[in-house]
Amino acid sequence: MIMTGLYQKTTALIILMGLLLLLSTGEAERNRDCCLSYTKKPLPKRIIRGYMEQLSGEVCDINAVIFYTKNGFRACADPKDMWVQKYLHWLSGKLKRMSHSQHF
Repeated sequence: MIMTGLYQKTTALIILMGLLLLLSTGEAERNRDCCLSYTKKPLPKRIIRGYMEQLSGEVCDINAVIFYTKNGFRACADPKDMWVQKYLHWLSGKLKRMSHSQHF
């Protein structure tokens, strides 16, 4: 009877430790994907495939625009920079043109 109680407590402790490890690994993985600084120079438009916005109110510490390149790289940019705003406008127009040309 004593062994059963000890076994249950040990099992519960192992499960709890496993969950904590899993959660901390997930948090570390998300933080690794965060932009921590911005690129200093504008990227050539021809290499940009798309973008994603990073918000500081979520997991990451700073607001950023993450540009994805044709080579599979990521570049973090300051959303306040004029070149970034121009690129977002350019990409938005490109998306609109693509969606209009694909109507059946």
